[in-house]
Amino acid sequence: MTGMLVMVPSVHVVVTRDGQMWMDDKFVAGLHLFAREWGGPTRVILRKGTGLLPFSSPVTAADLPGDLRLIDENAAITADDLRGATVVLGTADDHRQLNLAPLCADAGARLVYAIEYPLQTRLAVARLDLARRPMKLARTVQWLLMQELRLRRALRSADGVQANGFPAMQAYGGLNGNMCLYLDNRSDRGTMATPPEMQTRAAWRGPLRIVHAGRLIAMKGTQDLIPTAIALRDSGVEFRMDIFGAGDMRQTIIDDLARHALDGTVQLHEPIDFAIGLVPWMRRNADLFLAPHRQSDPSCSYLEAMGCGVPVLGTDNRMWSELARQSGGGWVMPMGNPDRAAGIIAGLDRAAIAKASASALKFAQSHDFHSEFRRRIDHLRQVAALPG
Repeated sequence: MTGMLVMVPSVHVVVTRDGQMWMDDKFVAGLHLFAREWGGPTRVILRKGTGLLPFSSPVTAADLPGDLRLIDENAAITADDLRGATVVLGTADDHRQLNLAPLCADAGARLVYAIEYPLQTRLAVARLDLARRPMKLARTVQWLLMQELRLRRALRSADGVQANGFPAMQAYGGLNGNMCLYLDNRSDRGTMATPPEMQTRAAWRGPLRIVHAGRLIAMKGTQDLIPTAIALRDSGVEFRMDIFGAGDMRQTIIDDLARHALDGTVQLHEPIDFAIGLVPWMRRNADLFLAPHRQSDPSCSYLEAMGCGVPVLGTDNRMWSELARQSGGGWVMPMGNPDRAAGIIAGLDRAAIAKASASALKFAQSHDFHSEFRRRIDHLRQVAALPG
């Protein structure tokens, strides 16, 4: 019989004054999938927090699979929390979890860490967030460098490591002999672009339909969207741009659309549900996904756009550069250079877009959500079966 899987994610739960729990919708769906695919008992340890959860719903313990343990935001995880586990799946991106190895040993459990962000990405995020606060930035950089030493020791001490994306694998793959690379995304094979949709897109001869979706924040390159649109307009490219998302730069986009008279060409939409809203829309209405990300996070937006048959123009960060090389599903542009982005777009012809579209879909089909998830589950089972 499969033993117990204990999960210690980095996502938090919001508990209101009346005791109601609010959890991220995607996380809850993931919990159910882990429980079903693992095939044995599960437990999840969640920290209480106050941070905003934009896509969340109220839940009760009865709505969740397995055992739920809530701990305070800064409480230490104990061996008792892990008692009975066969495998513990922790999150190395969370510095509060970097001491799990001795706790797992005390509980008689194997330890697997998931990791997404290498040091380079964490430093890039800090520089973007604290660009105008040099003293705070210096302290943060020093702290990140110290935590990197702890993180590397933690990964070496684990029984296995699951790396989400190429940058994490490249940075930490040499630290542990039991690595699992996966490409996280939400695209199911049944929701990907169909042959008729691909044929319709290839036959489209109207304005180039550019889309961007995601968090409207600096680290995602939101500040480059409107300048790219202005450069396209000024160079005479016939296009339209649709932007979906929420974030602290949303109002800036609204103001810039009015200031630069782009209302008829660029449309800012409210966030919509991924599966029943964004995916069907992109399959029918997009030719190119614009991803001006300012860092190398393993964004699921790349594969999710590709699953819609939409090729990607992304920046030369370490995630998209490697993904573009392996898939042929798009193009690479310099980071933070809207004029160059517009020049690349202006130089694309319909044949090149159709070829990249087909390559993008083919790659996404081989890395759909369930394939990537099964890779993780198989790895956890392999760790659970290790002798001694």
